Order: sequence, then structure tokens, then C-alpha cells
Amino acid sequence: MTPLLDRRHELDLITAALEAAEAGAGGSLLAVTGGMGIGKSALLRALPALAERRGIQALTASGAALERDFAFGVVAQLLEPLRPDALLDPPGDDPHGELLALVADRSAHRPLLLLVDDLHWADVPSLRWLGYLAKRLTNLRVTVVVAVREGDPGAEEPRIHDITDRAAHILRPCPLSPAGTAALAADRFGRPADPEYTAALHEATGGHPMLLSATLTALAGTGDPVAAQAHSVRAPRLPALRDRLAVALRSQPGPVQELAKALAVLDEDTDPELVGRLAGLDDTGREEAARGLHRLGLLADGPDLAFVHPAVRDAVEELMTPAEQEDIHVYAALLLHSGGHPAERAAAQLLAATSCQDAWAVQVLRAAASAALRRGAPEDAARYLRRALLGSAPTGCERAALLVDLATIERSFDPPAAVRHISQALLLLPSAAQRAKAAVRIPPSLLGSSPRPTVEAVSGLAAELGDPGLLTGDDRELALRLEARLRHVAVVGPGQLPLCADRLRTMGPAPRLCTAAERELVTVLLHGTTMSQGMSAAEVAPLANRVLQYEPASPEHAHTALPLLTNTLIAADSLEAIGPWLETARDRARRDHATVPQAVTAVELTHVRLAQGRLAEARACADEALELGAADWATLQGMTAVVMLAIESRDSELARRLLAFRREGADHGYRPSSLQLIRGSSAAQRGDLPTALEYFLDWGRSAERADWRNPAVFPWRAWAAGLHYRMGDTHRAHDLIEEEYARAVAWGTPVAIGRAQRVKGALTTGERGIELLRESAATLATSVNAMERARTSLLLGRRLLRAGLSEAETQLRLARDQALVCGASWLAEGADRELQNFASSTASVAVAALTRTERRVAGFAAHGASNKEIAEWLEVSSRAVEKHLTHAYRKLNVAGRSQLAAMAHLLPSSAANPGRP
Repeated sequence: MTPLLDRRHELDLITAALEAAEAGAGGSLLAVTGGMGIGKSALLRALPALAERRGIQALTASGAALERDFAFGVVAQLLEPLRPDALLDPPGDDPHGELLALVADRSAHRPLLLLVDDLHWADVPSLRWLGYLAKRLTNLRVTVVVAVREGDPGAEEPRIHDITDRAAHILRPCPLSPAGTAALAADRFGRPADPEYTAALHEATGGHPMLLSATLTALAGTGDPVAAQAHSVRAPRLPALRDRLAVALRSQPGPVQELAKALAVLDEDTDPELVGRLAGLDDTGREEAARGLHRLGLLADGPDLAFVHPAVRDAVEELMTPAEQEDIHVYAALLLHSGGHPAERAAAQLLAATSCQDAWAVQVLRAAASAALRRGAPEDAARYLRRALLGSAPTGCERAALLVDLATIERSFDPPAAVRHISQALLLLPSAAQRAKAAVRIPPSLLGSSPRPTVEAVSGLAAELGDPGLLTGDDRELALRLEARLRHVAVVGPGQLPLCADRLRTMGPAPRLCTAAERELVTVLLHGTTMSQGMSAAEVAPLANRVLQYEPASPEHAHTALPLLTNTLIAADSLEAIGPWLETARDRARRDHATVPQAVTAVELTHVRLAQGRLAEARACADEALELGAADWATLQGMTAVVMLAIESRDSELARRLLAFRREGADHGYRPSSLQLIRGSSAAQRGDLPTALEYFLDWGRSAERADWRNPAVFPWRAWAAGLHYRMGDTHRAHDLIEEEYARAVAWGTPVAIGRAQRVKGALTTGERGIELLRESAATLATSVNAMERARTSLLLGRRLLRAGLSEAETQLRLARDQALVCGASWLAEGADRELQNFASSTASVAVAALTRTERRVAGFAAHGASNKEIAEWLEVSSRAVEKHLTHAYRKLNVAGRSQLAAMAHLLPSSAANPGRP
């Protein structure tokens, strides 16, 4: 049974009344009033035990809403223990006098406590008799306690007031204190709850017993009542309480219900006039209805109109039919709109009312979308525009404009939806210029993976606009942007990529970069030229950096062709400007909460950090992109940098995540799939060389068909050559790497050339192989890619070690240091192993140079023998031992016994257990 908490004052008053009746000082009536669930019934349930301890007989009864038509029903419940046949006998000529005489007779022998709960639901005859009794308590040993729910329509009847007006005390139980809340929680959980937990519980319910009990019931089984679970008490779902509240609200007068509905819809708006207008009440009616809700205990104390708990709002919504909800939300939106309130408040109402298709509603939703964008909430803005589409005509420019605006917003978090909506808008816009303005909202990378009809529509639109060279003004800008998009799509087709270099040359050695459209087209052409090696890196890099100088570091670059510029600059080994530019763009994207720009920029930074050989930073950027949901919309082609990171860093976990992608991004079947590279790398790591080679060769054939020739972008020939060599096909390995080297030289960047030289050196034996590796190290010395330098240093150190050259140690230490800097742990571990081999090899040569006596003396010393012990075993003087040890230290290049002990495994093992010679 739930304990009675925080009711000491009420119990003291009732106890005093009982004592007075018991002493013959006359009976009295006490009324317990308050809103629903405040604890009136709980107080009455505790009184029989209190009376029993004092020898007083307690009689109880309770009114019920469905039993009001049963005459004397409550009195029959109350007095049935005094006269069991009372329910069977019809009322006599003087029922009041007869029943009063019964009570007076019994109370003369033993004091009585009469308890009537829910008096507001009692039948009329019972109310009359209780009023009759109340007037005559002075001469009786009877205490009467009645409970009345304030706010119930029945509580306002005159007969109820006739009874309560005669009460000696009106008891109004208060909400539980924080200590009472903690005690109730402890009783429910069987042990004390954490103070932070109970504080949150008290704050969420205000200590209201009904809300507390419902909340604790809902929280049963949710875990220990500890501070970490405090968030769970804020607003749990309380279906049983909701239903109870709904029943209570249905009994309220119409104005009270309408006010409650208005408050629920307006989310407890603090503007009383607005709430009243929505409820259809004038000031007087609103105030009276508010008093009714407050008396019922459903409004919080204070000047604001606010429900005591979210469950009240749930109950109010339960009262409304779907049609009522539609109507009241539309009316609320109209009132907010016409009253000059913020557009988003009116739009929130329209989101809940899908039937309204008026022009003013579309206007409100558009204004709300603009406001949401200003506060950095693009997803909210998109919700408003999607709702506006429901109210727009199925055809026409207005709908097309909504689709374009929606797509522009969706690019920041749902690119596929953006492309879909722009494609729909293209079918509705009448003029070529209007369609072109819509089409250029599609980023080039997204157009490449769009459905074929969308690409064909954009292609037809470009033809309709005509040659950009013959256009001026806005038409020229639109034509250039369309050309950029179509070239990015078209270059993936066979034979198209080399045309980028030709088009770039027609623009002159210093093409115009004054407008965003010009820069976007040049970026696409530079990327196509880079992929096909239509120019050298020395020609591409300056122009790419010029484009970057004209472009502000904005998150919006993610929606243009500019991400391609990052790939071009990395391939050209020109990273000085692009890294800081991207960091600025990422910071601004984070500030704007633009998800897709953040993810795109994170992928670009992944590529830059990988090109710099900073693997840990590259992995952090890749993780950021994946956490931002890039896998939900990006193709693997858009994630090329992350693919290359997985391959170059041998990151099997990252490779697994990439293989889980569903979109391969084949762009209508032209581009090679990056999945082939990931699978090939994974097969090579697990030692399945034939499978790995087949994947790389298959990808390479696709790359050749697409004119992807640049080894600075995808060094697949170097990977395949290494696999051929390991499988014994040295002829094919040499052919592949020679072709790779020739293309690298033609491109002209240190990374591409140095990498090809390294693989050539790895495939070449003898002094020529070492010479090629030295050339690789010299070439890569000017590169910022520490990982490529570490790879060359490690391979060169191994070759020098095998050749017995002392320079090996320097190269191996350099490889280890560089590998540690860039985070390539497997390279550092490989260098450490080779250094250990070098140390062992050097020590073995030095030991071999010792004389027989020096080896014996050094062996004794290395295994812990003292000079005196060695002298006794060898039957020589201690001076002679010191002389041989000095010679051994010098030849072995050690400073003393501690370093000599590290070489014990190389010295005669018999010295460990010497016997006398």
C-alpha cells in the first residue's frame, strides 16, 4: 500500500475533530477539496485505520458518475454496516429522520467517522440527507469527512455547497515536497533513488501525486533509479493517465473543453487573447474556462496558461476527432498569420493540417522556410516546403519554383531527393532559361549518377540555349554551367575525356575566371585533362591554383564542380593552398550545420592528408565524412579519397565499411568501380595474389576504356606489377612498370615519378636496382608525402643491408622515423625488423674478427663472469684478461659489459658453463 506522505496538517485537524466527538463536545464536518489526483482519496483511505486505533467505527461510501440515478445510493453504502437491510427497505415517510435516528443511536454507544469520497457524484437524495445531517452534528458523536473534486461540474451544484459551507475546516492537500517525492520513489523501487533522479522526478511532476504515481508506474523496469537515468523521467508516455484525464475533460462544459483544445494546439501559448480567439471565447469566457481547468488541477499555478504535464495535452488531443484537429490547426495558423506572428509558428500549425491548400498557406510556408534557413535549420525549411507542395497545383510555374527551392535546400542533407525534385521541375517550367536555372542547381557529381532521362533533359536544354561563345549575360553563364555539367558526365564515355584538353586550349593560356560559371567550367576541364594526361602537371597546376584564388572558401562549393579541383591539385602535387582553403570551408560548413558540405569537405581533406602522408589525420577526416552520413547519398566515386585511404593504409575495417555500400557509382556504366580496387587490396593483404591481380587488371582495363591514364591518380599498374613479380611473371611486371614510369615522367610530379622508380628498383636486382631506389629517394625528397619517402627508404635500406653496405642503417632509421611521423605503423615495424637484422649482421662480422682467446674471454664476460673468475678458469693473470677484453670491446664497438651482454647469443655458448681446461 502506498504510504501517506506530507499530510501531517490534514491528519492533525481530523484527529482533533475525532477527539472532540469522542469527548462528547459535538461532531463536525471537514471537507477535503482540490483538483483531480491531488490525493483526496488517498487521505480518506488512511482514516479508517486511524479511527480504529481510537475505537471509533468508520463508515465509508463513494459517489460514482454512473450511479447518480440510484436514490440514496451513497447513504446506503455508508450506513449498510449499521443496518444491513437498509438497501432492501424502501424509504419511509421520514427517511431523513429515520436515518438520522439510526446514526444518533449508534454514535451514542460508539463514536462514528463517516467518510464520503467523490461527493460531487453523489445522488440527490443522499446529498439532501448529508446536508440534513450536517446541520445536526453539534449534538452527535459523529465526524464527517467528505471529498469533493474542484472543477467537476457536479461540485458546483448548490446542494454540494450546502454541505461544504458547513465544514469546520476546508482541507486542501498540496503537492508532495521533494522529500515526499523521494520517499514515494523509494517505496516504489524498494530502495532509495539517486537524489538527482528524484530531483528530476519532482521537477517533471511538480510533486503532484497522480502524476508521480503514473510516472513511476511508467518507469518500472527502465533500470536503476540513478542519476544517469534522470533524463527518462522528463516526459514518459502515460497512456493510462491520458485516458483518465480524457474522461475527466469530457465531463467539463464546452468552453472549458474548447480552451483546453486551444492550449493544446497552440502549445500553451502565453498570449491569452490568441488562445481565447482560437477557443471562440471572449475575455470573460476565457477567464472562467481557465478557472475551471485550474480548479480541476490541469493548469499550472502562475499567470501563464500552461498544462501541469504533457499528459494533459495528450488527453486533450484524445478528445478531438481528426476533422476537429484539421480545422483547429488551420484556424490557428490563420490567426497566427493574420496577427503578425513569426511565420514558423503558423507553419508549424499547417504541418499538422494537410487539407489546407489556400494561397495564404503556401505564402506562410515559404516565409517559414526562409526563416528556418536563417537560423541554420535546413531540414525544417525542407519540411515547410514539402508541406507547401501539398497545397500547390499539380502543374505550373508555382509548383516548379517550390520544387527548385526545395531541391536547393535538400542539397545540404539529401542530394538524391534534390536531383529528383529538380528533374520534376524541369518538366513544368515553360522557358529554356527557367529550366536552365533549375538544372544548374544539380552539382556535376550528382548529375553523373542521375537517371539517364535527367541527363538527356539537361543535354537537350544545353542544345536549346546554344553555344556559350555566342551568348551574353545570364544566358552565357547558364550555358557555361550546363557545359560544365555535361562535360563532367560526358567525359566518362569512351573517347570523350581527351577533348577536355582541346577545349581548355581554345580558351587561351590564361582563360577568363571572372565569373563562377567560367571557373566551374575550367575546373571540369582541368579535371578531365588531368585524368587523361592531356597536359602536364606543370601546365595544370598554375591554372588550378588561379581558380582557387578567385573562389571564396565557402561550404557552397560542395554543390559545384569545385571538389574536382582538389583532385587536380593533389595529382599535380600542389598542396600549399588547397589544405588551408578546405579547412576554412569546413569550419564555415560546421557553423552553418550544413551536413552535405561538411561531408564533401571532409572527403576532400581526407584526400589532401593522404597526399601529405598524414594517415591519422586522413582517417579522422574519413570518419567524419562517414559519421555525417556520406554513405547515405554519395557513390563510391564520390568517396574515392576514402577508397584510396583504405588501400594505402591497409585499413581492413575501413575497407569493410566501404564494401558495405550499395551504390558503386558506375555513372551509366562508363567509370570503373572503386569496389574492384578495394577487393583487390583486401585479397592481396590476405595473400590471395591471383585474385588480387585479377581485380587490379580488370579495373585497369575499365580505366583505359575511360581514358583514365594518369598514374598520379590511380597507380594501378604499380600495384599489378608488384603482384606479377611476386607470382614469378617478371617480364609482365617490367612491362607494366615501364609504361607507368613513362606516363609518370610525362606528367612530371615527384610523387608519380618517385613511386614508379621505386617499383622499378624493387623489380630490378643488383646494383641497378639499388641505383633506381636511390633515384626514387632523390626524386621524392622534394615531395610532402612522407609515406612515399618512408616506403622508398625502407626498400633501399633492405637492399643495402643485403649488399652488406653500412649505409643501410641510415636508410632504415630514416624509414622508421618517416613512417612514425605519417602513422604508417606497418612500415615502422618493417624498418625495426630490418634494423635488428642489421645489428645482428654487424655484430656477427665483428665477432668473427676476434681472436680465439678474445672470443673466449668475451664469452665468459658476456655471460656474467668476473675478471678474476675468467683468469682462474683460463689460468692467466687478471691483467691479461683486461687486455683481451679491451681488444674485444674495441673490435665489437661496445662500451662495456652491459652492451657486451646483449651480444651473448653470438659468443661461444660453452663459456656459460666453463670447466677447468
